[in-house]
Amino acid sequence: MPFNLIPDHFVQQYDLKAKAKNGFVYMEIRRGLWGLPQAGIPANKLLKERIAKHGYYEVPHTPGLWKHYSRPICFTLVVDDFGIKYVGKEHAEHLFKALRQDYQLDVDWAGSLYCGITLEWDYQARTLDISMPGYIQRMLEKFKHVPPPKPQDSPYPAPTKKCGKEAQDPIPIDQTPLLSAKDKQRVQQ
Repeated sequence: MPFNLIPDHFVQQYDLKAKAKNGFVYMEIRRGLWGLPQAGIPANKLLKERIAKHGYYEVPHTPGLWKHYSRPICFTLVVDDFGIKYVGKEHAEHLFKALRQDYQLDVDWAGSLYCGITLEWDYQARTLDISMPGYIQRMLEKFKHVPPPKPQDSPYPAPTKKCGKEAQDPIPIDQTPLLSAKDKQRVQQ
């Protein structure tokens, strides 16, 4: 890890100046770190080994989708969120029993939250409403969006309708100046 990325209090606490070589501090990671992209691969391999004993396997051409060899159950895994589809509660309990041998679980039988998305199931009408309550308001505040004086329900003003001969005119060339790198990044967010 580059020495200049390590906070000063860590450098002092662990005497890292003496251990740095060529501007780097070399370390061994013995456990996965939250947020470290490389931690996902060993964790996935370990999960695969642990639940294979119970008949579960990852579908070959769909990473993150898991099935059982004989039970009517499948699930998706995104980081630490499981989304489970099952026929018969005993099959879901079988999966939970297998997972609880090595992991701590919180079970939401209503299936109301997955990957930060709120799910509202209506089994009678056979519908699913998905939402992220408060998300739009948080993003408007984050980007300091100023509401337009006149409500506008699209990201840009709609062109005026043309009828007759004018409707056949070619679209004028866009003369909008290119965005700076900073503005481009803001739009991409």
